[in-house]
Amino acid sequence: MSRTIFIICVLILQSQLSSTLSAQVFFEDFNGSEIDTDKWNVLNFKWGENIPKGTHGGVIPENVFIQDGNLVIRALGDYYKGDIKGHGQNTKIGGAISTKKKFTSGSFKVRAKICPQPGALSAFWTYYYENEEYNHEIDFEFPGRNQYPFKPEDSDLDWGLLSNWRGVSEEHHSTADLYIGNQTDGEYHIYRFDWYAGLETEQPRIEWYYDNKLIHQSFENIPDHAAEFSMGIWFPWWIGKSNFDIDYMYIDWVKIIPFE
Repeated sequence: MSRTIFIICVLILQSQLSSTLSAQVFFEDFNGSEIDTDKWNVLNFKWGENIPKGTHGGVIPENVFIQDGNLVIRALGDYYKGDIKGHGQNTKIGGAISTKKKFTSGSFKVRAKICPQPGALSAFWTYYYENEEYNHEIDFEFPGRNQYPFKPEDSDLDWGLLSNWRGVSEEHHSTADLYIGNQTDGEYHIYRFDWYAGLETEQPRIEWYYDNKLIHQSFENIPDHAAEFSMGIWFPWWIGKSNFDIDYMYIDWVKIIPFE
């Protein structure tokens, strides 16, 4: 084989490999006029309610839409008096979307402005559930500063909850309640976690990043089941009161890079 033919073959192989790797990357910049329902599920239900401690209205499709190149997720607080209806009540209603494709190990990155209300939970998460002993989940959530010894009324958006689960009991999940930085400065920030489900040569772990700076690692209770990736707002009982009418989270883009 001549040198010229060899070089051409190498370039073709490199091009094919590059195309394969690019095809594996999931990227969405929300520049269309509507949510791409070939890629996304728009959620319409309620979860995680603890009635003795507080109720909420779930998530609904009306609170998720595209505007000015952003995915907009609307939060309706306790002061909301409009016509939008939730699940069981018409206040504390959020919105969420999830990927139709399931992912395992990978880098999950979102550029967003979270909702600037400590009474609404802004979240990015993976989720797969079979039963209480088999709940595989990774969370990047705001506000934090509400886990023991803090109380719901201590919730602070400059703090975040970084969690991973393999079940719902205390021994099956790990949570860090950390100061992260100013989340209400009006700027977009990058929220990312890298999920290493584990190979023979690599320790299972999760790494959380804020504006591309590593802020936390977890080495216990690491999920290993393929899961959807979700983004949204909801109203759990463990955060502060939702003393507002309407507010929003803005998501500029999301990028998921699967690991081999």
